[in-house]
Amino acid sequence: MDISPIQKFTFKMENDEGQLIVIGEITGEAKIPFLDDLKFKGIIALLNSIDKQNFSVLENEHLFENYMREIEETMNELKKYNQFKGKTNLI
Repeated sequence: MDISPIQKFTFKMENDEGQLIVIGEITGEAKIPFLDDLKFKGIIALLNSIDKQNFSVLENEHLFENYMREIEETMNELKKYNQFKGKTNLI
C-alpha cells in the first residue's frame, strides 16, 4: 500500500447520549496503513502535554485517576487483539 508522506486523521468522541465531547485532528507522516503509527504519535504527544498538578490544584485528583484507569484498560484490551476498535467514534 502506497501512503503519501503527509496524512491527516480526524477523530471525535461522543458521550453515551451522542453529545460531542472532543474532536481532533492529527497530521504527519504515516508509514502504517490506516495511519495507526500516526495515531500512536498523536496519543503520545497528548499524554506528554498533561500535567497532573492541574488536577491537584482544583482538587480533582479523582478525574486524573479515572482517566489513567481508562487509558490503562484500553491499552490492555488493545494488546490482546489483532483487531480492536474502542468506544471512540471516528469521523
